[in-house]
Amino acid sequence: MTFGSGILCDKSQKKNDKPEWHHPKLKEMFSDIKTVGEAREVVKQISYPMQLGKRLGMDTYNLSVQGYGIESQFRTVSSFLINNKDKIDYTKTMFCYQIPELSRVELLMWGPGEKGWKRSDPIREPQRFVFNANELPKGFLTQHFNIDYYIAKYLMTMLEYKGFLESKGIKVFYFDHQNYLYPLKITKNYRKKSDKFMMKNMLYFNDWNHEPVGFPSKETILKELDIQELDMKNPNSLTGRDIAIETLYTGGFHEDGHYSPKGHTQLAEVYERFFLKIL
Repeated sequence: MTFGSGILCDKSQKKNDKPEWHHPKLKEMFSDIKTVGEAREVVKQISYPMQLGKRLGMDTYNLSVQGYGIESQFRTVSSFLINNKDKIDYTKTMFCYQIPELSRVELLMWGPGEKGWKRSDPIREPQRFVFNANELPKGFLTQHFNIDYYIAKYLMTMLEYKGFLESKGIKVFYFDHQNYLYPLKITKNYRKKSDKFMMKNMLYFNDWNHEPVGFPSKETILKELDIQELDMKNPNSLTGRDIAIETLYTGGFHEDGHYSPKGHTQLAEVYERFFLKIL
């Protein structure tokens, strides 16, 4: 659901090193934390998935991958489930997923580019074009990349993954409280253009097939995904305004849109209200 980015510096450090916080206010807030290992545990426990688990009295695993997208995140969850299949009762397990930006595309950067690189060397780290566009072959984004393909691919991937988890007895809850899918729902011209691309090209493998199969529209896939609606209303507001979830920026820490410690607690409360109604 979220990693808890923006609080602790991300640079590689040993667990016993002194932690570096992103702002003096954060350093003051966690002045009793002496090592990077302790600081990482603090960030983990601050993250709203962990807070939510405590509120609901559930064993919770925060398997989010900061900055990456659907492919990397689902691969992590699948690996965790398979590696722990003897320890986890799938029928008593929930998978909660905050849908990320669909532009977080994973591209494997394979091949020469580093001095001394040989084909027998280990592959390079999978990259996300949105953060590493300068590493892509020249002209790739303008000549070969099509975001409509990845939107269609990831929507279907989420639907397929839902089926995979449910086949094991795991309850699946998709959320979009950050409204990353909102443009797909309300932008009529874009929806029409993107749907036309999806339905025409996603299953075009040969000139003819034994059975004609059409790729479903985004509206159809979104309905199948059954994305949950959260009540973001402030329960203490007489006017019914939404809760202003505090970020590191609005909380006066630094120019970062990730959630502040208070923001994580606010979201834990929102999700707790949702689950108490259905569990």
